[in-house]
Amino acid sequence: MLAALKLALKLELGPEWDSNANRAEIVAGTVANDQPTASFLLRTTARGTLQWRSGRNVLRAMAGAGGKVFFNPDVNDQDVLVTQVAVEDRVRAHDRLELGLGGDYYDAWQLDVTPPCAALGCFRRRDFRTGSLTARASLVDEDGEVSVSGGYRGFEYKPDAAFNFNAGQLSALAVARLKLGPEGREVELDVAAAYHLERRLYDGLLEVNRCPPGVPITDACLAAGGATRADWFHEASLELTYLRELLVTVGYAVQLNLSNSFGQSLMRHLFTAKIAFRLPWQLYTTLKGQLLVTRYLDPVLLDHQINSQTFVSIEDENRNAFIADLERPVARGLSVEARYSIYTNELAASPVSFLRQVVYLGVTYKIGTR
Repeated sequence: MLAALKLALKLELGPEWDSNANRAEIVAGTVANDQPTASFLLRTTARGTLQWRSGRNVLRAMAGAGGKVFFNPDVNDQDVLVTQVAVEDRVRAHDRLELGLGGDYYDAWQLDVTPPCAALGCFRRRDFRTGSLTARASLVDEDGEVSVSGGYRGFEYKPDAAFNFNAGQLSALAVARLKLGPEGREVELDVAAAYHLERRLYDGLLEVNRCPPGVPITDACLAAGGATRADWFHEASLELTYLRELLVTVGYAVQLNLSNSFGQSLMRHLFTAKIAFRLPWQLYTTLKGQLLVTRYLDPVLLDHQINSQTFVSIEDENRNAFIADLERPVARGLSVEARYSIYTNELAASPVSFLRQVVYLGVTYKIGTR
């Protein structure tokens, strides 16, 4: 069998407005050390993909870079450059058995700029790097897939090495694809269940609570323990996808983080929904929503952002979100995109308030084979 090579490139560029570029929270009853600051910015990304197929072997690779430059000098410390790379090689070892090896790397850099609120003790840095290596075994056919994978993940939080960790990881995925209805009018229904486990061993020491039971938690209560922090992170999810004229996806996930460090254990429920459809005038529309409900297993300080240093991407919020996206092709490979996003704290009553709105208008250019 002859080898086949496919290459593609996607470029995006456009202005954006961010109502809370510094992602500041307001805690009722306290003096805020940082206030939400709005800014226009320029966003750009470039992503290239490669697929090489030869016989039973398929190699896929992706490399990308992107950045955001803010126009308001009060948030120049939020300028960011991101690079990422991912490679996966899969071999069809048997009729239904696939074996694979993969790796990925993500790095975010922010300028070393002192923000105006530094004298008040604010801290905004979100630059970090993370990468993983995994091995995968999958049973695949037209009706679905069952796969297990395991490997290593590393994380470095550049401003504070105490949040760096090394982790062994294990994942399992099962997907069932069903086709219902008469031929030519079929409805596709996909059901996916997944589980992910990480054993995170941190570089920093664990924290212990020195205050007596019943005493309100303050900074004075917390002290470094005699051992390093170690977490068990579990995530289980269930997702249902309906595909015909509409693409509709609903999902539920539960995350459980068990830590030997006081205040870092939590259970988080995530409810997600997505709908994609085509409107007249070749307008492709996508609506996404996410609702979070979090329960902390230890008492926590109101002004501490728990688990905020374990990002997956620079865009992570771990908050309620709604995103509306419109895209229209205007020429071969060229399209115009408009996007609105809103992020808030959980709907339950809380003294910690957060609101961030983002409006983007840009162009996308795609070249290459599909």
